[in-house]
Amino acid sequence: MLTLLNRPNFRWLWLGEVISLIGDRALLLALPYFVYRETGSTLATALLALSFYLPGLLFSSFAGVLADRWNRQRVLVSTHLIQGLIVGLLLLAPQPGLLWVAYAVTFAELSVSTLSSPVAGALLPSLVAPGDLIQANANLSLGTTSARLLGPVVGGLLIANLGIPGVVLFDAASFGLSALCFAQLRIPAFPAAPRTSSKVSLTRTWREMGLEWRAGVAVIRRSRVILALLAVLSLTSLGGSLVDPFYTPFLLSVLQADARTTGLLSTVGGLGALLGSALSGRWGGRFPARVLVAYGTLLVGALMLWMYSQSSLPLMFGLVFVLGVPMVASNVALSTMIQTVTPEVYRGRVYGTLGTTNALVGVLATATAGLIGEQVGTVQMLRLAAGITLLGGVVALACLPAPDPEAGPVSLTTDEDPAAGMRPSSAGDLPQ
Repeated sequence: MLTLLNRPNFRWLWLGEVISLIGDRALLLALPYFVYRETGSTLATALLALSFYLPGLLFSSFAGVLADRWNRQRVLVSTHLIQGLIVGLLLLAPQPGLLWVAYAVTFAELSVSTLSSPVAGALLPSLVAPGDLIQANANLSLGTTSARLLGPVVGGLLIANLGIPGVVLFDAASFGLSALCFAQLRIPAFPAAPRTSSKVSLTRTWREMGLEWRAGVAVIRRSRVILALLAVLSLTSLGGSLVDPFYTPFLLSVLQADARTTGLLSTVGGLGALLGSALSGRWGGRFPARVLVAYGTLLVGALMLWMYSQSSLPLMFGLVFVLGVPMVASNVALSTMIQTVTPEVYRGRVYGTLGTTNALVGVLATATAGLIGEQVGTVQMLRLAAGITLLGGVVALACLPAPDPEAGPVSLTTDEDPAAGMRPSSAGDLPQ
C-alpha cells in the first residue's frame, strides 16, 4: 500500500503534508472549543468559521496563478515558515479583551495557506507515474487521515491540560518541521516561457497574470468533467461549511461531550477515514471514479442526516467511524479525476478556482449560519447540511460522465487559448 514512499520526492511531500496537518487538526479542534467556551455563542463560532473561509474567497484564484509561475518548492517552504510565525500570535488570544486575535490570526494564516494549497495538489502528478496516481492520492489520504487520527487527540489533551497556548506552540512547531521536509524536495522546473520583450514592468506582470488566469478559466469552461466536479464540490462544500459553526455546539449542548470526548470523536472519525484510505488504495482502481464520487457522497449525506437526528453519544461514535469510509473514497476519486483531466501547467489555476468556489460557498454558508443559526437551531442547521450533501451526490450521479476520463488531460489549441505564448516560467520564483 505504501510502496510509493520509497520514492524520495513523494516521501518528503507525504511527510510534510502529514506533519503540518497533525498540528492543524490539533488547533482546529482546540480553537472553536476555546472560542465557544469563552463566549457561549454559536455566532462567535460562525465568525471564526467565516475567518477560515474568507481568505480562500479573496485570494485562491490569484494564488492558483502564482502556483503555476513560482518555484513550487520555495512556495511550500516559505509559506509554512510564515504560517508558523503567524500562528504563534495566538498566544495573545487568552488575554482579556484579545479574543479578536483568534479571528485575525486565523484569517492571516489561511491567507498564506492559499499559496501552498494549490501547489500541493498540482504537484503530485509530476512526482508519480499516471498509473500510480490513484494509489498516490490514497497514500496521501492514508497519511492525512492518520494525522486526523492523532491531531485531535493531541489537541484535546493539550487544551485540557495546558490551555490554548500549548496547542498553539505545537501547531507552530509542526509548520517548521513541514518546511524542513519540503526543503528536501527536488522538483523539475517548468520550461521557460518565451517572452516577447526583455522589459519587465509591474503593469506587464499583472497583465500576464490576468491572461494566465483567463487561460485557467478556459480550461474549466471547456471540460465537462471539471464543470461537473465543480458543481459537486460546491454542494458538498456548502454542506460541510454549514456543519462547521454547529458541530462543536452540537457535541457540547446536545451530546454533553467534554474536550476529551470531542477529541476522541475526531480520532474515531480518523480511524474510519484511515480504513477508507486503505480500501481506496487497494480496491479504488477497480471502480469507475464517477461511481465512487456519486455513491460515496450520497452515503455521506445519509449518514450525516442520521448523526444529527439522534442524541446518543455511543451511537455518534459508531456513525462517525462509518462516515469516514465513503467520505475518503469519494474525495480520493474526485481528486484523481481533477488531476487526470487537467493539464499540468494549468493545475494550479484549476485548484485555485476550486479553492475560490469552496471558499465562496463557505463564506455564504457561515454568514447565513451566523445570522439565522441561533433562531433556526443547531440540530436543524446540521440536518440542512446533510440534505445539501445528499443533493451533491444526486448531481454527481446525474452530471458526471459514465465512462472514466481515461483519455487524459483536456487540451486547447493556440486559437482557443487566450494566454497562448504566456506559459508559466521557472524564472518567476518567490521574491526575496
